[in-house]
Amino acid sequence: HQNMTQFGYRTLGFGSGGVAGYKADFLVVAGGGAGGYVCGGGGGAGGVVYKTEHSLIPATVYDVVIGAGGASYGRASSPPDQVGNMGVDTTWTINGGATEFTAKGGGGGGQQGNVARNGGCGGGAGHATSAFGDETQTGQSGDSGTYGFGYNGGDGVGVPSYNPGGGGGAGSVGQDALAGASGYSGNGGTGKDLSAVFASEGDSGWFSSGGGGGYMSNVAGQAGTASAGGGGDGATSTTDDGDDGTANTGGGGGGAAGNATYNNGAGGSGVICFKVLTADYTGTTTGSPATRVVGDYTIVEFTGNGSYTA
Repeated sequence: HQNMTQFGYRTLGFGSGGVAGYKADFLVVAGGGAGGYVCGGGGGAGGVVYKTEHSLIPATVYDVVIGAGGASYGRASSPPDQVGNMGVDTTWTINGGATEFTAKGGGGGGQQGNVARNGGCGGGAGHATSAFGDETQTGQSGDSGTYGFGYNGGDGVGVPSYNPGGGGGAGSVGQDALAGASGYSGNGGTGKDLSAVFASEGDSGWFSSGGGGGYMSNVAGQAGTASAGGGGDGATSTTDDGDDGTANTGGGGGGAAGNATYNNGAGGSGVICFKVLTADYTGTTTGSPATRVVGDYTIVEFTGNGSYTA
């Protein structure tokens, strides 16, 4: 028989076979997708996994891989694929063992008749006949889906204004574009608010907002915008670039305007943060994560690859 007692985040085992462990609150964010190139939809944000009181086993090495944001095509007259590039997955893995969390990279924004990419949050549709991207985060197996957050991109529209949709965020779907004389391109979906726990990380505690759809000069030219969470605004004129997503937020990139001379916005890179009792935190890391102390807890932020030994 084994008696278990909980002290804060620490679990103590007494008797034969008892294993001492402790718990931490985890945030795992993937890289955001890039906006579409030329009349582009907003990039989908990186998927988010947020789980409280996740168990860590002492002396176990956990590997951290931070996903990059989807790259912009730059000012290329003939980009190889006018749909925005995908963001890259972020993972937390037992060294030599199972992957415990996978946040899925955001989907790239669509372009004209080219369908937006599916991803952790789906890319926004380009103008005319393209379709928005679906979110893939909540369909992941295990904790990555159970504690996952991601939403679809928004729809684009055809005649007369041809506006693209906004990229999906971790807090809501990308906005659909509106056609007509008072039409507009879609705003990016909202991000995930975790400011109560990670107030100094991400975009003041917000993560993974979708990118805005790019400007269209046909009848109605209003570009889509992004909200808190690191997403980039869509290009606001035919002589403007789509804004990049902010690094280490998972924000989606802004869509390019209806001009092949100017950039689509790149997606923001991902991040892993965890909150653990300072009494439990070992400080044994690689990759030089940032740390800060809040009351009885230490908050750890990995913005690049590394590891933690529990």
